[in-house]
Amino acid sequence: MTVTREGAGLAVLAAECSALLGADSVITDRQRLRTYECDGLAHHRVVPAIVVLPETAEQVAGVVRACAAAGVPFVARGSGTGLSGGALPHAEGVLIVTSRMRRILEIDPANERAVVEPGVINLDVTRAAAPHGWYFAPDPSSQQVCSVGGNVAENSGG
Repeated sequence: MTVTREGAGLAVLAAECSALLGADSVITDRQRLRTYECDGLAHHRVVPAIVVLPETAEQVAGVVRACAAAGVPFVARGSGTGLSGGALPHAEGVLIVTSRMRRILEIDPANERAVVEPGVINLDVTRAAAPHGWYFAPDPSSQQVCSVGGNVAENSGG
């Protein structure tokens, strides 16, 4: 567990997150946490106290509730390709990484919409929409790795 001024509270929160998500979806080891210390703007680095990798919206909601109850800040992160520092974690907080939430739930030509989870990669949306004559308009050079959730959070997409 990362040592911070609220270390005991964070250890309890990490245990709660493990109960919600499973131990393989919670990272507290400092070496593994360093993977998430920055986004595409590598000039600024902050090692988070805890990283969680939820797979469902319900799990995200559970983590957010646990953070709120513990008074611990959280930051959501997509693929981490942004260049604005928007996915920088809080040193004594939780980083909610949506990379396991990659399901395309619906491509709905009749209503001209797609319903996807936040970790879906931009190019995957374009590929799923292509049979309907569509493409996913945000087309940054990072479209092969950036995620829809990151685009929404950063109001970005090329």
